Amino acid sequence: MLEKLCLFTLTTLLATVFCGCSVPNLPVENDSEPPDGKTKTSEVTVVITRDFGKEVLLQQTVEIELDTTAMDAMQMVARVETKYGGGFVNSINGIGSGYEGANKSKMDWFLYINGISSNVGAKDYILQDGDVEHWDFHDWSFRQFIPAIVGDFPEPFRNGYGGVSYPNIIVYQDGWEEEARRVADKLNCLGIKDASIRGINELRDDEKESCNLILLGTPDFPPIAELNQVWGRLGFFAHFKDGVLKVFDSRGEPAAEYGAGAGVIQATQSPWNAKGIGVCENTVWIVSGSDNAGVKEAVNILVSQDNDFKYAYAVVIAAGEVIKVPQ
Repeated sequence: MLEKLCLFTLTTLLATVFCGCSVPNLPVENDSEPPDGKTKTSEVTVVITRDFGKEVLLQQTVEIELDTTAMDAMQMVARVETKYGGGFVNSINGIGSGYEGANKSKMDWFLYINGISSNVGAKDYILQDGDVEHWDFHDWSFRQFIPAIVGDFPEPFRNGYGGVSYPNIIVYQDGWEEEARRVADKLNCLGIKDASIRGINELRDDEKESCNLILLGTPDFPPIAELNQVWGRLGFFAHFKDGVLKVFDSRGEPAAEYGAGAGVIQATQSPWNAKGIGVCENTVWIVSGSDNAGVKEAVNILVSQDNDFKYAYAVVIAAGEVIKVPQ
C-alpha cells in the first residue's frame, strides 16, 4: 500500500539505491572531468511554456559552464523578476504571478528538471549536461503539486535529476510483453541502454521501490489499479472509473469522459519510494487505456509519435487525437 505517499521532502536526497540483478545496479552519476586547463562546458535546454505545456513560449539550447544554476540559465534567455531575496520567480518575460480570469485562477511559475518537479529553487539547482529546464506558468488552484510530467520525454529516463539517473523497467501485464519490448526498444534507440522489461511477478520489491517504472496494461493491472485509487494525491488530472477514463480541467472540474479505445499516458514520482514522493529520485509512468485498444493506442503514441505530447503534463488519446491534459 501507499502509507508513505504523502511524505514530501524539500531537501534533495540522492541516496544509493539498489536496483540490480545478482550485482546491484547503482544510480548512475552523470559526471566527467574537464581536460586539464579548460573550463567544463555543457549544453542544456531551457523551455518556457504556459497552461500545462499547451503553449510554447520559448525553447533554446544554451552552453553553460560548471556550477551554472537553473536561475543562471534562465537569465541567459529571458527577462526574470524575482522576489524573496531572489529565490522565487515572480515573472518571466513580463508574465507574472497573480490571479487571472473571471474565476481569479491562482497563477504561478513552476520548475521541472527533466520532467521532475524540482524540490529546490532555481538558485539552488546546479544544471547537468543534457538537462531540460522546463518552466510552466499555470493555474494551481486544484493541483498545487504535480510531481512529474511526460512532456520532457525521453527524460527523466536519460538524465534523471541532479546528475543521478536510475535503471528503467517496463513492467507489463500478462499478454503485453510485445508492447513492453517495443517501449524498451524505443528507449534504447534514444540512447537509454539500461531499459529492461519485467512481468509483474518478476519485479523485485527493491526494483519497485527504487527504479523508474513504466506500467503497461489495462486499468485492472494491479499496480495501475493501486495508483488509480489515489490518483488525486499523485497529481493526476485523469483516472479510470467504471470503465470510463474521466478527465478534469485545471480547476478540478470534469472536462470529458472517454470510453472504448481511449488511452492515457501520465507520470508521477514513485509512491513506492520509501522516502515518499517529492524527493526527485525515481518516477512512475502509466501507459494504459480504457480497454485493450486504448492501451495499444497509448503504446503507439509513446513509441512512434512522442513529438505529439512534447511539453505536455499528460495526454489522453481518443479517436486518433492526442489531447493534452488537464483539458
